[in-house]
Amino acid sequence: MHFDHFIEGSFGAAANMARDLLLLEAYPDAEALRLRHYGWTKDCFTFGYSQKYEWIKGQAIRGADLARRPTGGGLVDHRADWTFALVIPASHSLHHAPALEVYRLVHDALARALASVGRPATLQPEKDASPLFPGSPSRVRGLCFAGAEVGDVIDPESRIKIAGAAMKRNTHGLLMQGSIDRMTAGELDWERFGLCFIANLAASLGSNAPHAVTPPQYPADTLAAAVEKLSADAWNKRR
Repeated sequence: MHFDHFIEGSFGAAANMARDLLLLEAYPDAEALRLRHYGWTKDCFTFGYSQKYEWIKGQAIRGADLARRPTGGGLVDHRADWTFALVIPASHSLHHAPALEVYRLVHDALARALASVGRPATLQPEKDASPLFPGSPSRVRGLCFAGAEVGDVIDPESRIKIAGAAMKRNTHGLLMQGSIDRMTAGELDWERFGLCFIANLAASLGSNAPHAVTPPQYPADTLAAAVEKLSADAWNKRR
């Protein structure tokens, strides 16, 4: 199994969510592991598939670009994060693995990459959530970075969350959408981090050497339909 990775440009919230979904369901090589790293064109927030829109609208900043993710999890502020989407194809043994096993494998690769560029990190081992701020009694329910779940990436001393992810499985494979809080991670060589993360993932997932590719060019009507779906009220305000 080979591993494709690429850096794509910056897009709005719905456009990025559409491209992540197409990475899962319409990638040219359906048997490849693939990682997409990308940016955001404006103040963007995404929220989990099962979250309630009216509550979310009250949490995001006024005027922000909002979109529901195809994956679960909480509300994510993308104004200062390092964002990625990873797809594990259906033919890979991890496609049917327990969710926590997948989170731990991917987040371990991420934590080791952070450590390799000078940012100590470990995984949240406990059942109880860790606080966003030291001394804070509990996390705010529904906000992704307000606390760490089991298997999230955290600071080993303060226990503050550094990175988290959410996933979706279907017949095409497993999509994991992940976010690293740059503010918590600190000043890093992000290019070097990305290369270390990709190399760690390739080894952990049992693939051949990772291969940098150009971003896929989906048919214009396929891309337009995906963006339309993920920007429509029927999708974003469904709950």
